[in-house]
Amino acid sequence: MKTLIIGLDGGTWDLFGPLCDLDVTPNLAALRERSAWSQLRSTQPPFTAPAWASFVTGVNPGKHGVLNFLQTEGSPAALLRGQGTPVNSTHIRAPLLWEYFDAHGRPTGALNVPLSYPLRPVKGFAISGMLTPPQARDWAHPPDLIRSLHDYLIDLDYGRPGQPLTLDDLPKPLDMLDDIIQMTERRGVHALRLMQERAWDAFMVVFTGTDRISHHFWHYLAPEYSDLAPRLDTRISAKLGDYFDLLDQLLGALVKNAGPDAHIIILSDHGFGPAARHWVHLNNWLLELDLLRLRMGKAGWMQRLKRGAPWLTDITKRILPREARQAVKQHGSLADAMDWENTLAWAMPLYNNVAGIYLHHTDHQPPGPVSPAAASKLIDFIIEQAQSLRIPSADVPLFTDIQLGWEVYHGPHATRFPDIVLTMDPDYAAVPTLGSTLITPIPPGQILRSGDHRPEGMFLAAGPAIRPGRLHHSPRLIDLAPTILHLADLPIPKSMDGRVIEAIFHARWLESHPPRPGPDLAPPEPASSLSPDEQKAIADRLRGLGYMT
Repeated sequence: MKTLIIGLDGGTWDLFGPLCDLDVTPNLAALRERSAWSQLRSTQPPFTAPAWASFVTGVNPGKHGVLNFLQTEGSPAALLRGQGTPVNSTHIRAPLLWEYFDAHGRPTGALNVPLSYPLRPVKGFAISGMLTPPQARDWAHPPDLIRSLHDYLIDLDYGRPGQPLTLDDLPKPLDMLDDIIQMTERRGVHALRLMQERAWDAFMVVFTGTDRISHHFWHYLAPEYSDLAPRLDTRISAKLGDYFDLLDQLLGALVKNAGPDAHIIILSDHGFGPAARHWVHLNNWLLELDLLRLRMGKAGWMQRLKRGAPWLTDITKRILPREARQAVKQHGSLADAMDWENTLAWAMPLYNNVAGIYLHHTDHQPPGPVSPAAASKLIDFIIEQAQSLRIPSADVPLFTDIQLGWEVYHGPHATRFPDIVLTMDPDYAAVPTLGSTLITPIPPGQILRSGDHRPEGMFLAAGPAIRPGRLHHSPRLIDLAPTILHLADLPIPKSMDGRVIEAIFHARWLESHPPRPGPDLAPPEPASSLSPDEQKAIADRLRGLGYMT
């Protein structure tokens, strides 16, 4: 029995639900009528790199090792500077879904799955996805497949090499939409052709245009949430309609070509909503708490400042002292201005409104001052202080969720991840720099995108074994890999954190096909870096997408 898997990067029922109800996407609407469907809980953070790596392995980031687009093995200062090696498929330190099919002699096809380059060889065929170096020549398997893909586009390239993305780097909106439509059409046509020409038991294609459009045109897709609504261009609205009509036609054709007996899975790595309008400089807060120290020559200056101005009790309103601004200016960056030997903790954005607090442990390089015995009390202190922070304009807590790192991530790579994970309202984005105050409005000229990620993705399953209807509880992204294996009547590896989504199945199916455990595959070969030129090209592409500065 075949399984067709369609990835809609950044897809959300908040968008596709109304499109189905209004008959803008009739093929998706008809498919939903005979499907089990719900929201899909993404990873923490709801970000492309850990999300797709978690989907394709069925394990949490602590086991597969990917939390960001950059892998930083060096000093804490390098992490704070945003330095590191762009991740690739070899950094995913767990077996892939396709490799379990391969171990049982079942051929697969996988097109444009992010983080799949370099391709890990399996029976069947594949085209790599996001983070493929532009100059690569081995992005398809088997190699002779490339000859039939002369007009195929893996991703879009915007921005300037080595430079942060600015509004001036982006094409005109109508031109950008034409680029996305062209990329989507070519991908869909080639996917349909390969489905018919090649043997497969599981076939997957990921459409990334949904993510690119949601980032840049969310104010069109959900204008009720945007102050830009009065200035919307009807030509852009019409072009967006063309994109969703094309996408729906491709979805319908893919489902038809899979055949009436195939199982269909549609999923996204995360959802979408309005982009943040405020920056939150969490390192201001840690500086105030005297947990982050700067190289300023006079220890304890922050505490003396507080004693000299006791009326400045609200940390969210306090102006960053001139001494701190001068220290950063003198050293060029916050990472270089910090007194790492005496710094106890610092903050880093994980993605947008999700941030991590890292303790400077004694086993870091260079070693920090936080011993294992002191770590627990320090974490309790930071959490207590975090619970008291409020947004002045709304008088509500700044953090909507506070989690211990070990509760979110577990596995051999979790020690590289934050000790505390802080989540804010999506209108607030964490940044690693110091600011004039803890919370500052994002200047209008620096708001590059109107939409950004949310943890509520989308899920749909249809086919002979599936019981239609909306699910009462949203499954997790990591539950998809074991569920797809179960649909193929394959055993579930014991190491997978995900669980088969039993709620989607007819009772008679589960009675005759109970999930069964199976052995794990051997770990993949050690991670390897791409060439310096390839790494630079990938970093430039990430800047062009707005994911790196």
